[in-house]
Amino acid sequence: MVSVVGLIGLAISLILAAITDVREGRVPNWLTFSLAGFGIAVNTIYQGWGGFLGSIEGIALGILCLIFFYIKGGMGAGDVKLLGAIGAVMGPHLVVYVFGFAAIFGGLYSLAMLFAQGGLQYTWDRLVLLLNTLRCSYQVLTPQSHQPKE
Repeated sequence: MVSVVGLIGLAISLILAAITDVREGRVPNWLTFSLAGFGIAVNTIYQGWGGFLGSIEGIALGILCLIFFYIKGGMGAGDVKLLGAIGAVMGPHLVVYVFGFAAIFGGLYSLAMLFAQGGLQYTWDRLVLLLNTLRCSYQVLTPQSHQPKE
């Protein structure tokens, strides 16, 4: 269970992260590391060792959710560390929901940006071409219905 103190600290940190990300194009380490430390401290104080372990699991799971996208160049390391820090505050179960909602809204935002920049038609045309290529190149092999001659 996330404490009110944890949620307030998380909200303040996320507002600061959004502001610095928009202005500078990055999420600073001092923000992600202090949020992670804050999450560990608050959960340990309110829930004891279980809270400490939950925070560590949340950090690991949050990082694990985004590390693939970072490796492929889809996002910066600050975003990965920020989700890990969110996991420190919210724990391993809730960080998965945060990741899911972020993925859904991120996808919708990407579609809106593609539409606004005129790239949606190009992307759609490429998808249709790919699907038509797959459809035309797929061959269904059925057994022959003839009997061998005796």
